[in-house]
Amino acid sequence: MKFSALIRVELGRVFRNRQTWLVSALTALAPLTGYQVFRTTIGDSMAARYLANPLLAGGIAGTLCFAILMLSTLDKPLRNGMDALTDAVVHPVTLCVARFLAVLTAGMAATALIGLLYLPYTAWKLNIAFSLSDYVLAVLLFLLSGPVMGTLAAAICWQLTKRLDVSLVAILAALIVSRSSICRDSFLLQWSVPLVPTLSDAFGSAIVWRTACYSRLVWLCLLGGAWLLSLLCVRQYGKGLWGSFFRHARKISLPVLAAALFFCGGLLWQRQPFVDHTPAKWQELMETEPDRSNKALMLRRTELNVKIDSYTLGTMSGTANYHLQNASGAPQDLYFELNTGYTVRSVTANGRPIKWKDLKNDLIASREMCCVLPADAEIDLQVNYGGMAQMWNQMEYALDANVISDRNVTMTSKTLAPVVSGCVLVADDANITLYVDLKNGLIPVGTGALTKLADNTGKTASWRMEDTGTDRLFLYAGDYICKEIDAGNGTSIPFYYSQRYQSRLENGALDLMEQAVQYCTEHYGAKGNSDGAFQIVQTTAFNFGGFAVGNISGMGESYFSDDNLNDPDKGPDSAEILAHEIIHQWWGLSAQLMDMEDSAWNSEGITVYTTYRLMCRIKGEEYARENYVDKWKSTMNNLHASFYQRNPAYVDRLPERYQADIRATADGANWYDGNALMICRAAQIIGEDELDAVWARLFLEGGTEVPSYISVNDFLAACGLEKGAVGRE
Repeated sequence: MKFSALIRVELGRVFRNRQTWLVSALTALAPLTGYQVFRTTIGDSMAARYLANPLLAGGIAGTLCFAILMLSTLDKPLRNGMDALTDAVVHPVTLCVARFLAVLTAGMAATALIGLLYLPYTAWKLNIAFSLSDYVLAVLLFLLSGPVMGTLAAAICWQLTKRLDVSLVAILAALIVSRSSICRDSFLLQWSVPLVPTLSDAFGSAIVWRTACYSRLVWLCLLGGAWLLSLLCVRQYGKGLWGSFFRHARKISLPVLAAALFFCGGLLWQRQPFVDHTPAKWQELMETEPDRSNKALMLRRTELNVKIDSYTLGTMSGTANYHLQNASGAPQDLYFELNTGYTVRSVTANGRPIKWKDLKNDLIASREMCCVLPADAEIDLQVNYGGMAQMWNQMEYALDANVISDRNVTMTSKTLAPVVSGCVLVADDANITLYVDLKNGLIPVGTGALTKLADNTGKTASWRMEDTGTDRLFLYAGDYICKEIDAGNGTSIPFYYSQRYQSRLENGALDLMEQAVQYCTEHYGAKGNSDGAFQIVQTTAFNFGGFAVGNISGMGESYFSDDNLNDPDKGPDSAEILAHEIIHQWWGLSAQLMDMEDSAWNSEGITVYTTYRLMCRIKGEEYARENYVDKWKSTMNNLHASFYQRNPAYVDRLPERYQADIRATADGANWYDGNALMICRAAQIIGEDELDAVWARLFLEGGTEVPSYISVNDFLAACGLEKGAVGRE
C-alpha cells in the first residue's frame, strides 16, 4: 500500500473514531477553566487573564487528551489481537508513522477550531488590548503546543515500551514534573506548553513569543529525535526491543537523523540567548567583588550611537565613544560592564586597536570586559558592541528583561551601552549623548533631555538624548501619549502612557490623578528634581510593580489592570485606585516604610490614608468615612473575629495552599486597613494638620532606626506618641 493511501485510510479512521471527538471536546472545554479556576500566569493584565490562562489550560489539557488518543490508536491492534495481521500487510514502522501523522493532524484541526471558537469572546473581553497577531501566536504556541507535544511523547513511550499503562504513567509524571516548582521557573524545562508569566496589554509580549518559539523548537528537536529513535524499537517478526532496534538500524538514515536532531536540541539548549549564567551564590560574589576603582582615570565625555538591527529578533549594535583623562602617565587597566547578551567586536584607543578580554563573570545580567589603556594623557576610547540583551536568571520566572520590539523598546544602563563608572571617576560636568533611530510611532522617554532630530525615509525617526554627570542612560519607548499633570506649585509632571489606555484614563481618572499629585505636593513636598524634570512613565507588564531611577518613576501595566482597578483595599472605584497608585510615587517609590520588628508596617497604610484624605477634600467627609474608615474597621473586626486568627495553632494543620491563603488575607488586612486605621487614630489624637507636618518631615528626612526607611517607632516618636498608643485593632 502506498504511503499516501495509508495516510488517507488512517485519517478517515481517526476522524470517525468517537475518541477523537471526545478528546477534542475536552480540549475545547479546558480553556473555560483558565478564566477563573486554572490560572497559570503570575501577572494580572487583561491579556494574561483572557488570553494566556485559557489557552494554556487548553494546551495542558490537549497534551494529556491527545497523548491518550495516540496511545489508544497505537495500542488498539495489540488489544484486539490484530497486530500480526496488520504487520503482514504494512511494515509496522510505516504504520506507526501514518498513525502518528493522523493523530497529529486531528490535533491541529482541533486547535484551529478551538481558536476560531474562542476568538469572538476573547476579542470582546480584551477590547482595547486585543491584537489579532497576538491571538494567533497564542493559539499556535500555547494551545497547539499541547496536542503536538502530547502526541510525540505518547508515540515515543508506546514505541519504546509497547505498554499503554506504563506509557500513560510516564506522560502523567512528566507533565506533573514540568508544572511543579522544580521546572516551572525555567522556560526551557516547560516541555508541554511554554513559560508565560504574563502578557502585555499595550506594549507587546515579544519576550514571551521569542522564548516560547525557542523552547518549542528545542523540544521539537529533542522529542523528534526521540521519536525517530523509538521508531527503530517498533517490534517486528516477534523480536524484542533490542532485536528490533538492531534490525531497523540497518537503514542508517533514521539513526543519523535522530542523532542530528538530538545534537541540534542540545546545542540550542546549551546556547540559549535569553538568560545569563549568574552563579547560584551570587550574593557571596557581590560581597567579595574586587574594587575596580582607578582614581588615575576620569571620564569627561561619552557619545553613544545605537542602531536597532532587528525589531523582530530584538538585536542591536552600538558604538560607544569615551573621552578619558589619564593622570598617571602610565598604562592603566580599564574595566567596563556590559549586558551578558552582547559581544564586544572591537576596542580602539586614540584610533589604535587594543586587546581586550571578556572575563565571563556573569552577575545580574552583566559581565566585565578588561583592556589596558595607553599612557596618553588624553584618550579617546571606542567600543563596538552588539547582540540581544539577556535577562538575569533569577528573574527568568517572570521573563523580566530589557526588550526591543516594534511595540516597545526598553534599554537601560548596561543594556544600552558599556558602563565604565565602576572603574573611573566621572566628572560632575561630564556630558553623555545618545543618538538612536526609532521606528515611527515609538515615542522615547529617558533619563536625559530628548530632542527629535529628523524623520527619516525608512519609516524611522532620529533622536538625541543628553545628560550630565553620568556615564549611563535609561531609554523607554512606546506608543506614548503625554499628559502634563499640574503639580500645583508652578510645575508640571509629564505622565507618559500608552494610547491603548487613552479611553480608560480619560474618563476622569487623569483628573483625579492630577489632584492626587497636587495634594501630595502640598502636604508632603515636591516630587522629583528641582528643575522639574521628574516624569512618570507607564511600562510593560513584565516590569511588575513600579520603580524609580534618575528622574523617571515607572508604573507597570499591573497598576492599570482590571484586578488592580477592582481591588477594594485600595479604593472603591478605578479612578480612586489610580490615585492610590500615583500616591505611591511619594510613599513606596520615594520614601519607604519598613520595620524589622513589625512585618506588617509598610507603605500601603500611608498610601491608603492619603487617598482617604484626598477623597475627604474631593467628595466630602461622609463619602470618605463610609468608603474608607468604615471599611477599615469592618475588615479589621472580621480579621480579629476569624477562627484562625484567634487560634493560630490550627493554621499549621491545614494544607500549605490554605495556610498561604489565610496568611495572605491577614497580611492584606494589616497592610492596607490596619496601618491606615493606625495612622487615622494618630490624626485623631494630634490633629490632621500636625500629622501632615509629621509626614512631611519624615518624607524629606527619612527614618533614624533603619536609615532611609521609616519605622513604626520613627512615626510614633515624630507624633509624640508612646508605643501602643495607637493600634491596628
